[in-house]
Amino acid sequence: PTFQGFMMQLVCNLLDEGNAAFCEGEWTLARGHFSEGISVARYAQAEGLKVPVALLESLYVNRAAALHNMGEFELGVRDCDNALSVSKDSGRALYRKAVCLKELGKYKEAYECSTTCLLTSPQVNTFINIYFIYIYFFLHLNMCTLFEFVPVLFQQNGRVASTLSQLSKNPLEHTHDFTQACSACFTRIGPGVLDCEYKVDLGHFCKKDILLCRRKGANPWRRVRPRPTRNNFLGSYVLCKEVLEHQDCKYGEACTFAYCQEEIDVWTQERRGLLTRELLFNPLSTNQRQALSVLRLLNSHKGMFMFLCEECFDYKPRIISKRYKESPSLCSNGVSHHQFDKNKCLVHVVKNSSICYNKIRPLSYHCQFDVCPRRHSCPLENSCSLAHSVIELECWILQKDRGTHIHVYSLKLSHTSVQSSGMVAVGTGNVLAVKDLRLMMKFVCSQCWKDGLMSEPDKTQKYCSSKARHSWTKERKVLLVKSQDREKWVSIRPLPFAKTYPQQYDICVHVLKQKKCHYIGNCSFAHSHEERELWTYMKNTGCEIKHIYTHLFSGTPLSQSVEEKQITMPTDFAEPIDGFHCRLCGKHSNSERQWQQHISSERHKDRVLSGAGEEENLTWIHRFPGHCFALCPRLQTGCDEGVSCDFAHSDEELQEWRDRRDFLRRRLDKARADMLIAPTDNDFGKYNFLLQD
Repeated sequence: PTFQGFMMQLVCNLLDEGNAAFCEGEWTLARGHFSEGISVARYAQAEGLKVPVALLESLYVNRAAALHNMGEFELGVRDCDNALSVSKDSGRALYRKAVCLKELGKYKEAYECSTTCLLTSPQVNTFINIYFIYIYFFLHLNMCTLFEFVPVLFQQNGRVASTLSQLSKNPLEHTHDFTQACSACFTRIGPGVLDCEYKVDLGHFCKKDILLCRRKGANPWRRVRPRPTRNNFLGSYVLCKEVLEHQDCKYGEACTFAYCQEEIDVWTQERRGLLTRELLFNPLSTNQRQALSVLRLLNSHKGMFMFLCEECFDYKPRIISKRYKESPSLCSNGVSHHQFDKNKCLVHVVKNSSICYNKIRPLSYHCQFDVCPRRHSCPLENSCSLAHSVIELECWILQKDRGTHIHVYSLKLSHTSVQSSGMVAVGTGNVLAVKDLRLMMKFVCSQCWKDGLMSEPDKTQKYCSSKARHSWTKERKVLLVKSQDREKWVSIRPLPFAKTYPQQYDICVHVLKQKKCHYIGNCSFAHSHEERELWTYMKNTGCEIKHIYTHLFSGTPLSQSVEEKQITMPTDFAEPIDGFHCRLCGKHSNSERQWQQHISSERHKDRVLSGAGEEENLTWIHRFPGHCFALCPRLQTGCDEGVSCDFAHSDEELQEWRDRRDFLRRRLDKARADMLIAPTDNDFGKYNFLLQD
């Protein structure tokens, strides 16, 4: 039994190493690992040991996948036949064989193989890929039986059809419930951050901007905040001690610890790349698809669409170049001017402390409506059939439903009123009605308001309309708001300044107790439900009280002062940001010298080797590797050096050290290939001993 276990563990390790190399695009290395695993498995069988069928099947199919990527299609077919000899109904082997046969031009054999695959193993992912192969066959063979067969398959196999309607994967669907809420229906009812109540039956227009989660059963709904993105944090998420001890946290929304176990569960799956909260509620559903528009995309994701030269964008390192102003037919790359119109691509740009670019590839027949789990470092790059960002997926959906590429709609919208988004105000006299908020707004004299009077300005807008004739200045007017659900006008203070705005605003505890707030200074908590609602709107749209006043009294469209800050339509001549761009750090370099300084900086190297934001499925649970890759000789008697010991303290820790060393070396090789690390740079600080031969 010991020898049996040793041999099987050896085969499994070779399979894992082959899979890791395959994911990094190292086809030859992956083929070698799979071949070695097959040899060991066959040797074990010759010695009378039992090798699991699934293990041997995976080795053959995975080697066939590596051979397919190397262009060795005939050898790939042979490996698929070997896998089928082990497991005759292997859907993976049938699928891979069909793909290899298609590349060899044997369309008839590939069609028969894919038909067998669909009838025997109609798994979701396999079905989608085979379906596109069917379309390909139809174009080459004009087989009328193709579309006669597919509807029958849908009717006979309801499991495939029902599963295809749920393309967004949720690894927590069997243990957790999810729903959406807003600040109106999910309110705070106590002093603690978890003292909140979800009002299911509240009749209102829900914005659905808050994610709620609970474990299956009668557990209360908990809010799940956006996952904190700390570049150097790779450990497990833990609960906030402030919340555990005092039920509240002094750091508020800036706290990077979880407030509840539900947050830990969701954040962990998000970091691994297995869960995307934007896809939890099925963006392919009819209601979501009807709501999609370019304006809604930009209101949701912020940023802007822009045309860039695709040749430069895909270059390594990435170069950001637009249309050349002096010669509009060329791109602005100073070294090699490409034909801009023939090579332009649509890119979504978001500018914060760094700049993030997401390429929007045109929708084609082989695109799959799902987000790639390795979207940050996909080895297939442009040839990947999955979307590499949520906004790319939504653009594909929009294009499929409207039948036109996204930039056509953007250009059309640039000539129409931005007010069609609904996120605008409609004025009637001196009263303003905001559609999405269901609020009425007007400005009155602040001095009169203190006495309980509502005095609006006169026609000259120099004095208020009361008998006192107070001066109508910036400091002497106040914004009043009245909800359609209430008949009382309440005053609205300016939006509190904050470096990082909260996801939602809370009501002041004094106001909740129907007392007067005695906070010295500007209280950052809302003093009414209307104020909280309007603050949230102002935070999300960039609107300020002065914009509302300008729109109401000067006639300037609110869209010009607010919406254009958020929605910038595609233009061939954007602001000058040409130069090298680091996709990991989101930084621009305007010259070769700046680029070399950036890629040689310690912070950039740490970002490259840590895999932060790129390898979200990796979570190291043990110590950083020591200099001795062996078990501690004093482990039995007790090591007195503790965490500073250079030896591993368990077999699991030693294995993780080896995996981490291999991961770092693969990361370095990939970074050098992408020109993110200089070829002669060998100084990597604490990682040096791990990267040496």
